[in-house]
Amino acid sequence: MPKGMRRQLAMILLVTSIIIAAAGVAVIAYAEGPGHEEVPGTAEETAVASLNKGLVALSAGIAVASSTIASAIALRSVASAGFAASVERPELTSYLLILSGLAEGIAIYGLLVAILLLGKI
Repeated sequence: MPKGMRRQLAMILLVTSIIIAAAGVAVIAYAEGPGHEEVPGTAEETAVASLNKGLVALSAGIAVASSTIASAIALRSVASAGFAASVERPELTSYLLILSGLAEGIAIYGLLVAILLLGKI
């Protein structure tokens, strides 16, 4: 594996691990935070409700993280190929903007999924 590719893979793994750790901290903070309402019933029902809220928050974090990483990879490819094409043919610049908007749409879809998931809590 080339050295540059190893460096990129290491950076992706580092960013992914930071995002997963942040999502885990957010789940713990959300599930056990001061705004936590008590569910009427036994302590077991309260624990199950807290776990369910934590899993939904974790799912929302994973949705945002994975869609953002996928959007970054797509945007990198679009930008590098688009700039190379616009040097040779400047009339292709508008297509570069359209394709980069489509790549950014991936991250927006992940954010919408997270908002829908958090709306269920």
